[in-house]
Amino acid sequence: MSKSRTRALISRGSFYTPGSPGPTRRSISPITIQGSQLDIQTYPTSGDREPGVVDSALSLRSSDIDEGEDEHHHDDIVEHLDVIDPEIATVSNLINAANAILVPPSEFYSRKPVIVLSSPDHRRKTTDTEKGKGKESVTDFDDPLDRHVEDLLTRRAKFRRIMRGVWSFLKTPIGILVGIYGFLVVFWGAGLVVLLAKWINLHNDNTQGFWIEVASQIIDGLFSVTGIGLIPFRVLDTYRVYKIWNYKRKTRILREKAGLPQLYDPDDLPDPIYDPNYVHVLTEKQQQDLHYQQERFRESQTWYRPHGTETHRAFPINTALLICLFIDGNSIFQIILCGTMWGMNRFQRPAWSTGILIPASFLCGIVSAIYIWKGGQRTKRTEEVEQTLREVLAMEGLGTPALLESNQASGTLPGSTIVTQRNANDESVHEGRKRAEGNITIDEQMNIPTIPEASEL
Repeated sequence: MSKSRTRALISRGSFYTPGSPGPTRRSISPITIQGSQLDIQTYPTSGDREPGVVDSALSLRSSDIDEGEDEHHHDDIVEHLDVIDPEIATVSNLINAANAILVPPSEFYSRKPVIVLSSPDHRRKTTDTEKGKGKESVTDFDDPLDRHVEDLLTRRAKFRRIMRGVWSFLKTPIGILVGIYGFLVVFWGAGLVVLLAKWINLHNDNTQGFWIEVASQIIDGLFSVTGIGLIPFRVLDTYRVYKIWNYKRKTRILREKAGLPQLYDPDDLPDPIYDPNYVHVLTEKQQQDLHYQQERFRESQTWYRPHGTETHRAFPINTALLICLFIDGNSIFQIILCGTMWGMNRFQRPAWSTGILIPASFLCGIVSAIYIWKGGQRTKRTEEVEQTLREVLAMEGLGTPALLESNQASGTLPGSTIVTQRNANDESVHEGRKRAEGNITIDEQMNIPTIPEASEL
């Protein structure tokens, strides 16, 4: 079964009396916001605080929401930040690639990193574009998360935030291991290229060949740790994603035979646990197997999203299958490479074998990581999330002049009602856009609640 929905755990810090120095960053307990892919920590300005505007609007829903529905709609703070914050998105992409290629799932350790969220101070300097002079602007938000979101919406600084995300990832335990592993691969790979090109010429063919062999064997050993050591996990993941892909194909064929309209999002396969009124074309056993395979595959491959949410679309199933095939290709080329490296000595082994197999194995891993990143970018609902957060902050009528100007430029004005009516719109929280076909109202999930149509199948 899937993990419970992400929750915000608020820890209260120490109190201090007037006249005494305020609590320092270390004396205040951090606020941990747990997500499905990573956890975020923020430090409040004082030891005790109430949830801020963004925290109140995007965190836990009312207690009367069904648990299955709550798990299906991952409407939380981390998911929203993953869409608009380049730092969080960079950490998420790197940890997803590392989990897919290097770090297998295990009950003995957690693959989720913990990132400390940086938030600007109450008073910060901004630049007057007309006069070219710096001036101070004061934000009215006391909550660090509110100030961080406001800063994201007014000051992009994308490259700086991406580099901060890379550094935040490298400071995590998995990031340290990945950094060391990547350094060794790059170092010995570059050394092998330099020796083969004779940019470092030892003026002795036997000595030159010896160090080429050393570099090749070290690279082969580094690739074998993941390429061969993780074969059981990779084969199982490929089997699961193939079954998911097969159910997608079968759903399309059965809907066509039944005369039903095709899914608005063919990658978001309906699940009776989340869509009880849906017209299901798969058998009950197939639906249970599909749900099981999706949940297990998501636990192994953290980049996979089986269903759409307010912040993300479902991950493309064809891309997911392609990613697993490239990862399998990494293992296949590595098996062949090990056979040639360990089965023949350097005098008998043809030069083209290592010259082809090492780059092929390496490129399979790189291509799979690129597809993970591209697939994640395609699933993000950036415009919708930015509009939601702008309206959340605009409702309070607070913020810097830069935020107010940015809201006016995007058409967001104070007094929007997107958050006040969230619970009333929970039934259409997945997609929200509807279209009519005949007398049937169909949304992006192709949810057809009328009983007569459901009984026809």
